[in-house]
Amino acid sequence: MSDEQARQLEQSTDMPPVHGTVDIDVPADVLWNCFRNATWWARWNGCMFWGHNTDLVQGDRLIWAFEPLRWWFFYKLPGVGTLVEVEPNRKVTWEITVLPGFYARHTYSIEDLGNGRARLGSWEQAMGPTFRLLKFFWVAHFVFVKNRSLQGARLLESIYKRTGKLDHTTLPPRRGPLLLRHLRELFGSGDILGVQHRQLAPGVWAVLGGGGNSLVVKSGDEVLVVDPKMWPYDRHLKNWIARHVGGRVTAVIDTHYHFDHARGNRLYPEAAIIAHRSVPAAMQARDADYWERHPAAVPGAANLVDESLTIRVGDQAVSIHHAQPAHTTGDLWVHARVADRDFIATGDFATIDHYPFFDTSEHGADPQGWIAMLRELAATYPDATFIPGHGPVVTAAELLHHAHYVEFLDKSVAGSRADGLDEGGTARNVDLWAWKLSLAPIFHYGLWFLSNNTNVRSIFRLQTGRRS
Repeated sequence: MSDEQARQLEQSTDMPPVHGTVDIDVPADVLWNCFRNATWWARWNGCMFWGHNTDLVQGDRLIWAFEPLRWWFFYKLPGVGTLVEVEPNRKVTWEITVLPGFYARHTYSIEDLGNGRARLGSWEQAMGPTFRLLKFFWVAHFVFVKNRSLQGARLLESIYKRTGKLDHTTLPPRRGPLLLRHLRELFGSGDILGVQHRQLAPGVWAVLGGGGNSLVVKSGDEVLVVDPKMWPYDRHLKNWIARHVGGRVTAVIDTHYHFDHARGNRLYPEAAIIAHRSVPAAMQARDADYWERHPAAVPGAANLVDESLTIRVGDQAVSIHHAQPAHTTGDLWVHARVADRDFIATGDFATIDHYPFFDTSEHGADPQGWIAMLRELAATYPDATFIPGHGPVVTAAELLHHAHYVEFLDKSVAGSRADGLDEGGTARNVDLWAWKLSLAPIFHYGLWFLSNNTNVRSIFRLQTGRRS
């Protein structure tokens, strides 16, 4: 970059610089070693489609291509620039002069904050008659690049926290065509509508899918059902228990009030229906018509849990615990120790391989409590078998992975809001492709499927107090 062009750009009134920063828990040298390889840019930075350079060397030509401003804009924007400043671990600047009457420069900076933290900055400015001719596009493009770059840094932080490194083995693959991504997410949703039966230990079964997952525990002639599903899978579960488990269902536990877990209560009129104390009010608030038609299926006052309760199913002790507000205000988790092994049903504050439901009602989600509860269970029961609300049976490691997802989502939305984005802009900025989640059919609460879009918008509303 010539001194004269630098001076002119500093004095130009064509546009103010587009600038933003993000602080992340990644050491500056680790961030730089990841950033310097432009062939990796498209794997973490949502504004990038492709990069050519395997290293950033001052004086070299930088060649890359951008994604479009909106997914439905059918273009890829190529870029060719000259690397004019490269200071390892600190910054890189390139200038663009290939268009007549157009001059721009872009600086990415890395500031070492100490204690394993760094600040990534993006700064961009342009001038010239060709720039002014399409200024509306270029300014929007620069803002797009800045926002996606800062969001990409948040993804790098999450990867580093989970793996301890940033390299080709830990970065996600490049985003594929959007249609293929959506098809993969759709096809992955089938397990929620199918039903699988797994015996986990003598007298312990997980019945997965058919709405919410269920845990079945039998001892002697008595049977416990945790989360008895929704129609028509609730009837399937009851019939399966009669054919393959036998005994009498003496207790039913609702891990929370949502319809896909609790509507099967009505099939067990002789059983004690156990739930958190807040659940009856939540049922009336969200699905009053249904529960008014089935009043006996609403947990009664004698079977409501405040903090914890231990019941017996035959000779088997089963403990029930309030999870603090997490997926809902009334989450319970259920623990049974059988044959020297711990089995824990979490309800939906563990949702594995699928986009979870973030309930925005007054009885709904608390993302910070959600994260804390996952980490507490994983730390307390590192060798347990966990039956999540949706998805496969998992270990503590998968619970921690899900906690990282919720934390990443929450931080990403907060960061996008701090960057000045509204709900729609935040939904476009926060791309969750790296987590490889599948859609979750819900057909309730005004939603058809749970997705990238619904997750981001729900967290935005929770953060801004827009509960409904």
